[in-house]
Amino acid sequence: MIKIFNADKLARQPFFLEFINYLQKHNDVNLRQIKKDFAAIKHLERSIEDYVQAGYILRQNKRYYNAFELLETLDGLTLDSQIFVDDDSAVYQDLLQVNFETRLPNRTNAALIVEETNITRDSLTLSNYFFKLKEQLPLSREQKPLYDLLGDVNQEYALKYMTSFLLKFGRKEIVKQKRRDIFVDSLTILGYLTSLDEQTYSLNMTFDKEKFIFIS
Repeated sequence: MIKIFNADKLARQPFFLEFINYLQKHNDVNLRQIKKDFAAIKHLERSIEDYVQAGYILRQNKRYYNAFELLETLDGLTLDSQIFVDDDSAVYQDLLQVNFETRLPNRTNAALIVEETNITRDSLTLSNYFFKLKEQLPLSREQKPLYDLLGDVNQEYALKYMTSFLLKFGRKEIVKQKRRDIFVDSLTILGYLTSLDEQTYSLNMTFDKEKFIFIS
């Protein structure tokens, strides 16, 4: 089955994924056969025409074919690359093993949060969380506790308070927070802080005090 990572708006349509997998299995089909096999799909011809115009589908001699290339090598791959890959292929398993570094700056201070993720962006990191909120993608089971706490929070607003608290560890190994704070609680859920008691926290990140970089 073909899977898509970092799909654009058109490629995120449920029918698009169904259709390209159909064409992967049914080579050399015409519109009459497609209409028969997808009789329940509304605006079928319009959708197919959109895919043709976008360059995802090739129409040639009244037949339809996939026009994109499936991933065959990891060379030149980036975390933001739009990827079409067969999940039965060896390269798919290799793809899932690749780790990418993400960096979260903010406008309030010089603090930088460095994290790692894979192409699925399902692991529990701040970068993945904000990415999925921005792109309106479903959260993974790991990420849902963070959503229960923060909801659809503004990224800059959240980072302002998170980094301001993290920077306190530049002066102390143990930091107190007298009042309950959802951003401090979020850092604890992420595993970036350890709660020693109801008001006291230690840092679970590597902190480069000269460069103000926090590494998870």
